[in-house]
Amino acid sequence: MSQQTNHQDRKNGIEATESRPWNFDNSVVPVTGAASGIGLFICRRLRSAGARPLLLDIDAQKLADAVNDIYPEHGDSSPRRYGYVVDTGNSADVDACFDAIRREHGAVTHAVANAGTSHAAHVLETTDDQWHRVMDVNLNGVFYFCRAAARHMVPARRGAIVTTASIAGLRAREERAAYAASKGAVVNLTRALALDLGPMGVRVNAVAPGIIQTPMQSNASTAALEHCKERTALRRLGTAEEVSNVVLFLLSDLASYVTGETIVIDGGMTARYN
Repeated sequence: MSQQTNHQDRKNGIEATESRPWNFDNSVVPVTGAASGIGLFICRRLRSAGARPLLLDIDAQKLADAVNDIYPEHGDSSPRRYGYVVDTGNSADVDACFDAIRREHGAVTHAVANAGTSHAAHVLETTDDQWHRVMDVNLNGVFYFCRAAARHMVPARRGAIVTTASIAGLRAREERAAYAASKGAVVNLTRALALDLGPMGVRVNAVAPGIIQTPMQSNASTAALEHCKERTALRRLGTAEEVSNVVLFLLSDLASYVTGETIVIDGGMTARYN
């Protein structure tokens, strides 16, 4: 950066520094649902930006493979150093995981509550167990995780958390009562967390993906996916990489005055009024 450019930036009210806002400088960033799909891409993006993503998932085998993907240079030791098998729907499990992270990596500075599950059934056919399972993962797990992460961040009076909601939390559809309710709750939980934690220097935002090309869509028919494409303004499905880019922005200092927001990533699908 030239002296002239630096001077001009300061003149315009921009604090110009040599550090890049995308460089996370080895920041400790736990990510739930990290063994596949959007979570795995978020971890890849964080690693490329200089962060130290820690992968949390309930599937031990997929988790080990994912950690080796993110940290290939560490070989067989990677899963033990950077992966944590955890049931985010279990409060004690989440707290124990964050205690282990503090011992092994230090305090958490950023966090991504991405783990989620879905269930398709008419409301009259949705059982109590199915309802509670979706809520445990999609809502309770987000709360337990964010609370544990905030306990790391508040003493330093800085930090950023991103939750993964969904366009289903903004618009309902048939046979998705549990999923829509859980994701709608995540949107408002994100606002509440932002209000509670903002005075302590911690930002909390959500992303609301639309139809993204991930393993979760593997059971959808070709016709259904083509219909989804036609419903978007861009006439295509989104990618996990595109979601990860927005997550990185919200975690970074580029979003330093953004909190309590839900960023929709759906190619314009919900821009329609019909």
